[in-house]
Amino acid sequence: MKPLISAALCCALLPAAAMADWQLTQPSEVSFVSFKNTHLAENHRFEHLQGSVSSSGEALVRIDLSSIDSGIPVRDGRMRELLFQVGDFSHAEIRAAIPAAVLNTDTPQPYELQGQLALHGNQESFRTTVMVTPAADGTTTVNSLTPVLVHADSFALSRGIRELRDIAKLDSIAEVVPVSFSLTFKPAN
Repeated sequence: MKPLISAALCCALLPAAAMADWQLTQPSEVSFVSFKNTHLAENHRFEHLQGSVSSSGEALVRIDLSSIDSGIPVRDGRMRELLFQVGDFSHAEIRAAIPAAVLNTDTPQPYELQGQLALHGNQESFRTTVMVTPAADGTTTVNSLTPVLVHADSFALSRGIRELRDIAKLDSIAEVVPVSFSLTFKPAN
């Protein structure tokens, strides 16, 4: 899960003409891959994200955990209830500080993003490499170059994974997932 949120933080890398505030816009996506029974991989994504980068370089991305989309409605409901426990933990948050030199770029550049992921009542630091790409229309896209690996036990999600495994009668569900993201930001003005 951490990867999902680190992706959101990357948006803070936007080139900022005059250091304006930035808002997350479409197209933007945070996704992850789960693995079950050793060799079966499945794609998942979150449909609702909110984010901004302040003029001082403070980035915040919020992921609505109830917007999980695995392509199977029954599984989505189980993940909301048993894994994410959205009644108690509705959002994941990513926070990061972005240096002015990164925000002032006018050409695509890689950047090593460092931030904090808050998920399921726990918080952990993360680091990932992103590509920050300004566009002619004034938007900037932040793409993960390497996925963020989120460890279930770091966020008290192992119990929920075991419950999902038992309900689905699976032999295993991996407790580490790669999270990727593509986040597009536009000036708030």
